Amino acid sequence: MDEMGAISFRNADFSWLFHAMGPLAPGNVTRLKKIKRHENNDKPCNINCFTQECGSISVQAPAVNTKESPAEDWEAQSSRWQESAQNKTSQLLQLRKHRIPGKVLSPISTDVQNRLNKTAATLTSKHIEIPQAPRLQDILNPSAGIHATKSDSEQEIFSAGTDRTVQVEQRWMDRPTKIDSALKQSVAELATLRYAVDQWRNACNIKLPLQRVTIEGLKGALSDPNYPVRLEAIITCALGAVNGPQEELDPGKAGKGCKLKAVPQELQALIVSALDDPVKRVQMAAAVCQYAMRTPNARARDILRSTLKQDPSGTGADSWVAAQCLAIDGDTSQAVIQRLLSQHFLRDATSDREQSRMLLSNISSNTTLVRSLLAEELNSANCRTRVQACASIAQLRSPINKDLCNKLIYMMWNDWSCAVRHAAALALTKMDAAREMHSELSAKLKEGPTAWRVEALIFIGQLSIMTPKLLPTFLRCFNDDFVAVRKQACLTAASLMMDDQLVLDQLMNLMQNDPLWEVKVEAIDALGQIGWMNPALQELLMWAVHHEEEPSVRIAACKALSTLDAKGPELQHFLQERNALEPNADVQRHIESLLKKHGYSLGRNESKIHEIKLQVELLCTKHIITQKVLLMEERGKQQEQKLLC
Repeated sequence: MDEMGAISFRNADFSWLFHAMGPLAPGNVTRLKKIKRHENNDKPCNINCFTQECGSISVQAPAVNTKESPAEDWEAQSSRWQESAQNKTSQLLQLRKHRIPGKVLSPISTDVQNRLNKTAATLTSKHIEIPQAPRLQDILNPSAGIHATKSDSEQEIFSAGTDRTVQVEQRWMDRPTKIDSALKQSVAELATLRYAVDQWRNACNIKLPLQRVTIEGLKGALSDPNYPVRLEAIITCALGAVNGPQEELDPGKAGKGCKLKAVPQELQALIVSALDDPVKRVQMAAAVCQYAMRTPNARARDILRSTLKQDPSGTGADSWVAAQCLAIDGDTSQAVIQRLLSQHFLRDATSDREQSRMLLSNISSNTTLVRSLLAEELNSANCRTRVQACASIAQLRSPINKDLCNKLIYMMWNDWSCAVRHAAALALTKMDAAREMHSELSAKLKEGPTAWRVEALIFIGQLSIMTPKLLPTFLRCFNDDFVAVRKQACLTAASLMMDDQLVLDQLMNLMQNDPLWEVKVEAIDALGQIGWMNPALQELLMWAVHHEEEPSVRIAACKALSTLDAKGPELQHFLQERNALEPNADVQRHIESLLKKHGYSLGRNESKIHEIKLQVELLCTKHIITQKVLLMEERGKQQEQKLLC
């Protein structure tokens, strides 16, 4: 209102009320008739102001010529009114800019004769589009939202009717670039840096929303006298660096395939100056930010190394992020490796263990110190520590020496923990010691004690190792004198899915002739898991369902018939007969399930059952039972006489 100036209602032209109160208004029809009457009486008349209770409006109508005829005089008067309305239209457009708030302008009618409003169709007005509000398109964390395609430093938005501009603060955003396959290593390093900075931010309990951060705000925060504000600003810059887009550098520079652009140049100078901040925590944050931007310098490296020395316990968050940054940069010092090992063995967080294991694997290609320190952990009294040490050794990129290979072989056979033995064997398979482990397995199967033979069979099944050299000794295990070895041989054959005819023959031999029903069950289960089927095997399984005394063997045979999808009319009649005669409820339930699976009828042969019952009743008569008892007594006496003689 100050810019528009004070509005004088006395001097304002309220011509927009003309047509609302004009001659065509409903209340002014009688006034027009009076004017007409004055013209007919040849009395000069001037149209004075139209009055209203709310105020007076002065409209000077053209003078009326009383000498003309009434019809011509009315047409002339109407044309003069139209000309007057057109003159007022231009004034009305100027008034719209300074109209009273909340007042609605009435349409202007210029066709008095036909009472049609043609002004709205012919009038051209300048439309001022109100621009959109400033958007947060330059966000600090590009990965959290959609990448913007344009980033302007400033935008000017003009408001309607004024010359004022709205300045939009610059946000942090650059156009993302594609990362090709040649930069996979740099992408992995970036993910490692992102994890390190994010975990350190959580440890510092800083939860600044990145979407609300502006460059101007960060500039002010980096120069703030309060060190917590400076600390938050630097950590925010580090988060923006590891989450921002990248630009490709010279492909000839190995290990430095991309550079992070998320931190603007005007902030980088302030971050570098923060390396000499009087507060040690701010110096630490600035050093981490330098590594996050992939622009480390000697001062930042010294700060991180000093942080490692100040944490002898190896459990602090600052020393953990310092060790990660230095390891990513290729530092192979003992302090860095020991801090990574401390995080790997002392922390329960799975993500921290994976992070430390990956960093140890990366730097092991440049030093043998990682291998030596991990070998010391193999002597730990904690079995979980030994398992983790074996898993970490398996991922090292340095060549394995003979001493470490012998240590792992010894642990594979002699450690009291089954998990440690398996981890040691798995580590040997992933390293260059596969030949030595293969020789050990072959030797233990041939000449080792029973426990080692069982353990060797377990290793063969878990590691999926089977070679022509191991096959002959493996086949001999099916005929071993110890039950545990025969059972484990069946389990190993099932886990390896060995469909070799020699192995299948051994399994069918065990299911028929082994003296223990436990071995028969394992052999039948192995045949079912392998999935090999022929008529001979189907006959053997049917024989087991009919004649085996142990219900567990009969149940295993039913499961194998179901797994192998055996069919045929002979099988149908057999299952229906066994369903009627099976005494064990569990076996009968499996037989019924097998019949339903193939769609066979569960109805029993009543005539066959009646015949069987008659035979049983005949055999159970008193006369026959007496004869059998007397015959048995006589045979017993004969055997006693033979023994006495």
